[in-house]
Amino acid sequence: MTAAERRAALIEKLAGLPPERRAALLRSLGGEPRDAGGQEWPLSPGQERLWFLSRFDPADTTYNTPWCMRLRGPLDVDALTAAFTRIVARHEVLRTRFRLRGDAPVQVVLPPGPVPLEKIAFSGEADLERALKEFVDRPFDLENAPPLRAGLAGLGEDDAVVCIVLHHIVMDGWSLDVLLRELTECYAAAREGRDPDLPELPTQYPRFAVQERQRDHTEGVEFWARRLAGAPALDLPTDHPRPPRWSGRGGREQLLLPPEVITPLEKVARKRRCTSFMALIAAYQATLALASGQTDFCVGVPVAGRSRSELAPLIGYFGNTMVVRADLSGDPSFHELLDRVRATTLAGMRHAEVPYEHVLAALRVPRDISRPPLCQVMFNLHNLPKEDLLGTRFADLDREVHVVPPSHTKSEVSMDLWRGPEGLGGVLDYSGDLFTPATAHRLIGGFTEVVRRAGADPDIRLSALNGPFASVFSQ
Repeated sequence: MTAAERRAALIEKLAGLPPERRAALLRSLGGEPRDAGGQEWPLSPGQERLWFLSRFDPADTTYNTPWCMRLRGPLDVDALTAAFTRIVARHEVLRTRFRLRGDAPVQVVLPPGPVPLEKIAFSGEADLERALKEFVDRPFDLENAPPLRAGLAGLGEDDAVVCIVLHHIVMDGWSLDVLLRELTECYAAAREGRDPDLPELPTQYPRFAVQERQRDHTEGVEFWARRLAGAPALDLPTDHPRPPRWSGRGGREQLLLPPEVITPLEKVARKRRCTSFMALIAAYQATLALASGQTDFCVGVPVAGRSRSELAPLIGYFGNTMVVRADLSGDPSFHELLDRVRATTLAGMRHAEVPYEHVLAALRVPRDISRPPLCQVMFNLHNLPKEDLLGTRFADLDREVHVVPPSHTKSEVSMDLWRGPEGLGGVLDYSGDLFTPATAHRLIGGFTEVVRRAGADPDIRLSALNGPFASVFSQ
């Protein structure tokens, strides 16, 4: 094993260690952290795993989360800077540093201070994407620097791109909507010389982390240990040999299913007392089963993790991963598969708040540094609030989303969907080390065909789909 492979193996093993073994390792590491001059709090279980990954691979940018928007109109740079400063002062998690104290990492909340708005340098609009990508992919120093940065690329007198990048350790998908809503209000208030109209926050993220560590998840962990025992890894046919270590390098393809394709499946779901999510993840499982030849594998599903109303207005890493184990044994019809998915999902939702890190520790999944543990694939049907994130106005400015194509993925294949009047839109993210864009297109085509045929004939069996799918999945 080379030095790089040994280092990769160490990173993966550290991320999956049970808490007591982590503590023993940290004692052996030693080291004196810098004095932060702030209040210290424990990390939530989810934060702790990301902290380990960052500490032992500081150059990894897989968990950098960007959001860019193009603003047209007379932008007030001072007001925008003041808005960022106000939000970071409001949310403690955005002025946190992550440091080692004795046996465990802590998050240190620093006093409020000014937030710089970096100038993103580029030479002409053709060079903008390169400059934004460099800004997004710059690693965070979680120990000594903020977990958020904001940059401004001026395209003209009344044309600019604002790029916000946060480390996933301080945010989730819900948080982006909170951030954009408050940023818009704080910018407008700064322009108008008034205080922003924002309600007082009922709590702060570090208090949630304390409460989460005090919760007893014994019953839920036992449920997941029983449900997921012996679950095999998903082995999709790959275009390239699997590298010895997981790099996270990824690509993305778009998908759109028009109303005439998706509506019949939604009607099938309603007749079986199922949600659209259940029908779509069933179709996703069928697609993966047809592509891999497997009938047993796990699909990871992001959940919001905000079961209490007081958590709704906060920025922070509340999200969790719920594991849905696929069961396509016995050549089921789509109706039968849908019933299985419904039962599995409802049972899982009762224990969805058990931290994914606790589940991994309880299962003692053998570490394989060439792939993500337990769930090699992810699925998400978005129903989180997006009104402020996708709005077309930013105070008195016109706004549109400026997409920076992702260069990393957290799973081998991940499908994100959203329902709108135009149909079912979405993206398929995939590992660039394993798959080509053409294979990603074939997976999208296969998923589309499953949705179409299951909607037209929900009694169709998996084996009946295999013949027509041979051309879809052929290499």
